[in-house]
Amino acid sequence: MNYKIKFLGCLFLLLAITYSCSVETEKHEITTPVLDLKAVGPLFEGSNTSTATWEFNLEDLFPEVEGDLIIEKAKITNINIKPKSGTDYPKIGKMVMEMKSKYTSMTRIGLLETNIQTDKSYDLQVAKSQEEIEVAITDERITFVGDFDMLQEDYYDDVIFDLQVTFEIETRK
Repeated sequence: MNYKIKFLGCLFLLLAITYSCSVETEKHEITTPVLDLKAVGPLFEGSNTSTATWEFNLEDLFPEVEGDLIIEKAKITNINIKPKSGTDYPKIGKMVMEMKSKYTSMTRIGLLETNIQTDKSYDLQVAKSQEEIEVAITDERITFVGDFDMLQEDYYDDVIFDLQVTFEIETRK
């Protein structure tokens, strides 16, 4: 009987510590403006790289947050690419999307496993494991890198996609 009391006491203490250490957060959905994801020509058959940079100010992204802005969690919920309308494109295969900021390493965030058609918009499959997204947001400058497979031999113009990325960000209340 003495063990039951000690066990219940320890369990109660553990729950009290866990509850007192939890932080109340508020979720925000933030979507980038439409960015130009651009690969500069000439481009050749095989892997080619396109980039887009998003610069922002945290205070502008979260005007409703009063006091110190503390980001507890962040994740990417959607990545959308769309070929620019009215532009000729080479034949393009799958695309891998990564991101990098000042204080983070290059991180894979999405994948498109189909050939890209010029008249469609595509939502990439978002990576299940996402690392350092909170840090990237606090850096206030993120570079997105799209590596795509070109399926024809040579293409001498630039290839530009519209890119929008949606984040779910939890800030401390």
